Amino acid sequence: MAEYVEHWFNRRWGASRYDVFLLRTPTGWQVLGRRGGADGKEVAHYFDDGSQARAMLQRMMDTVPAELANWAKMSPPRRR
Repeated sequence: MAEYVEHWFNRRWGASRYDVFLLRTPTGWQVLGRRGGADGKEVAHYFDDGSQARAMLQRMMDTVPAELANWAKMSPPRRR
């Protein structure tokens, strides 16, 4: 099971929403990008090194068009 580390979104809804997640997995790191909300298109990248994963997270955020790149860091989900 992956551990949530960071979640960023671009303060948009619907088709123009972008989400980028940084996850720690049992075997390394995962960066997940999603466009279009919860049912949108996803892409995942896997890394052994956390610094490489953070670099990919930043690259993914940097590729969003400037007019849609009003990024906000989300709070971690509450544990029950």
